[in-house]
Amino acid sequence: MPRNNRKPHIVCRRCKTRFTGAYCPYCGAENGSARASLTRGGIIGGLLRFLFSLLMLALLLAIAFIVLDYIASASGDSHGAARAILDSARYAIPKSVLDGYADIKEQFLDQWVTNIIDFFRVLFS
Repeated sequence: MPRNNRKPHIVCRRCKTRFTGAYCPYCGAENGSARASLTRGGIIGGLLRFLFSLLMLALLLAIAFIVLDYIASASGDSHGAARAILDSARYAIPKSVLDGYADIKEQFLDQWVTNIIDFFRVLFS
């Protein structure tokens, strides 16, 4: 039996064009799907997704900095790696941001961490 060497044609659901390949040559829809790439948010949607991902990255880095700060100060010099990472991060962060962090740490974080530690002491004792 002879093989069929022809590529199968796809009919685009958006503009009803027959084509072969991954994208419609007229409307740009992928594999004949009804949605084109621009209908999923466009430039504004892409910009908002980018800004949201930057915000999430900044939040993740702030949490990592806070955790490293408490680990490095928890038991003195036994966590040398945490202390080294924290010191190098402090050289990269502006002084005004570190002063704001110190104020927030004194007002809120120290009390919150103390409450969490007391909770786990009661829970596991």
